[in-house]
Amino acid sequence: MELTILCKVVDNFGDIGVAWRMSKRFVELAEKENPKKIEKINLVVDGLEAFFKIEKLINLKQSFQIVRDVYVYDWNDYDVCYKNFSQEDGKKLSFIIECFQCGRPDWMEKILFDDKLQRTVQILMIDYLTAEKYAEDFHQLMSLTRSAKVQKVNFMPGFSDKTGGLIIEDKWKKIPQRKSDGSVLFFTYQKNWDGVAKSFVQKTDRQILAAKGVGFESVKHSFEKFLTKPEFSSRFVPLDFCNQSEWDNLLMDCSFLFIRGEESLSRACLSGIPFVWHAYVQTEEYQLVKVKALLEVMKKYFSQNQFKIIEKLWMLINESDFQTNPNCDMEKKNQEINRLCDIFIEKGDDLAVGYRKFAQDLRKNGDLCQNIMTFIKKKYIIE
Repeated sequence: MELTILCKVVDNFGDIGVAWRMSKRFVELAEKENPKKIEKINLVVDGLEAFFKIEKLINLKQSFQIVRDVYVYDWNDYDVCYKNFSQEDGKKLSFIIECFQCGRPDWMEKILFDDKLQRTVQILMIDYLTAEKYAEDFHQLMSLTRSAKVQKVNFMPGFSDKTGGLIIEDKWKKIPQRKSDGSVLFFTYQKNWDGVAKSFVQKTDRQILAAKGVGFESVKHSFEKFLTKPEFSSRFVPLDFCNQSEWDNLLMDCSFLFIRGEESLSRACLSGIPFVWHAYVQTEEYQLVKVKALLEVMKKYFSQNQFKIIEKLWMLINESDFQTNPNCDMEKKNQEINRLCDIFIEKGDDLAVGYRKFAQDLRKNGDLCQNIMTFIKKKYIIE
């Protein structure tokens, strides 16, 4: 059997980040646990440029290449993909993992819904990570397609044992040791970070690691206000894009995290490091619904007073700023963020206890990829 993973890069590298981590994890599992059951892991991706930024072994000129034992195909090369995937009655399409409602390329549709296709194709729909209740409701729910030969089921990553869990590779099976004097990592969307910057400049002498991306300039702009030029040069460290292994190691060495997206959020949750999630701003402030849902999952791991600090800080940071809310009083808002962030820093070691308990319980839900393998075996009796 072959697994084929589909990914469209639609927003800030998170999609390809998850798909690439998943691909490598399946290779890891196939080599260790069932080399005869899974022959190949295929990754079909439509954004090689974005892929290259997190995996330097990618060749932008190649429509097909093998990278870290994953068979990588360019979604947009119709001829190469159709030729390879139509062979042996669509053998490569026996099991498809469709990431984040990305749809399927035209050449794949032609193969799947051709009357000549004899095999039954199983499609697993991997949705976005969320702590909202619907993740449990939709997990392993069947969906209809226009052919009885193409069967589809939802598989939801999540934070409870009623979902598929998070991707947990071997290096993430244990919670990294707490580094109280580590750096502070910022990987965020665009925002006014003045309140947070003021706290970390006045309360600590830590290095500030700022990852390149859509939020980099706003983080830099805020820290420039509170650091003198010599101090800024030594404490503010811009981070270029790096591969996932390097990113993971860097993240594990930090003492505080300000994290966005899904891929890095999942690593923050597993790290046990005190973090603030900066969610992507959505219409009608729907990002606050997602933030509240995750906070509700985390609540039981903290004392009432501890949780109040985390909750207020997260909610203020995730409310829309003046860019989308002209009535926002940024000065007043940043004063309150500064106050809360001061406490967040002062109580960092105490808060880390709750974050670590949360991280430990997430591991009890199992590894998403291993849970998918178990599902495949139980559902389709692949021996």
